[in-house]
Amino acid sequence: MTLPPKQLRMVIDKEAVCQLPDIVLPIGYSSRPYRSGDVASWADSLRQGGFTDWTETRVAEYLKNTERKEGSGLVEFGGRIVAATFASRLGNQPHNPGNVVAEPSNIGILDFVVTHPEHRGRGLGKATCTAVAKFLVARGCTTIELGTDDWRLPAIHVYLSMGFQPVINRNDMPGRWAAVIEKLKESGRDHT
Repeated sequence: MTLPPKQLRMVIDKEAVCQLPDIVLPIGYSSRPYRSGDVASWADSLRQGGFTDWTETRVAEYLKNTERKEGSGLVEFGGRIVAATFASRLGNQPHNPGNVVAEPSNIGILDFVVTHPEHRGRGLGKATCTAVAKFLVARGCTTIELGTDDWRLPAIHVYLSMGFQPVINRNDMPGRWAAVIEKLKESGRDHT
């Protein structure tokens, strides 16, 4: 029996997160937390970044979780959100039954990492991921996870450069990760 493809998973521990340097953004960009009024441009960046089913309503719904709202990292440019990462914990994503964790999980999740296509290649995704990972560790998370797709090579490059490690949780993962690492090497982004 062949299982359907599953997202690649990556993980980094608390100690590695604590060693991450803060990212200095290019001139004109500012890193900041969520503010009222950010939903429209955040939803637009998500859609432009390939998450086509994100609407303003969905972003607002996802931000009902207080910790997620407080910990999500955003980068603003010209009054618009051009990069963002949601701060979640294992079990508090809306697609999980109940959407509530009785005891807060110590596993943080970088959710829906996005950089608007017009602003890629400037370290903005790394900045939001670093800020969110540090927020989650400060809130008691001992491990930070994320899910990604095989074809998101620039994002995987960023995650590996931060110290995230591949999770091998299915039989197809070693081959998929080997292919990803080879494609990264071919593009000049060697992580071996």
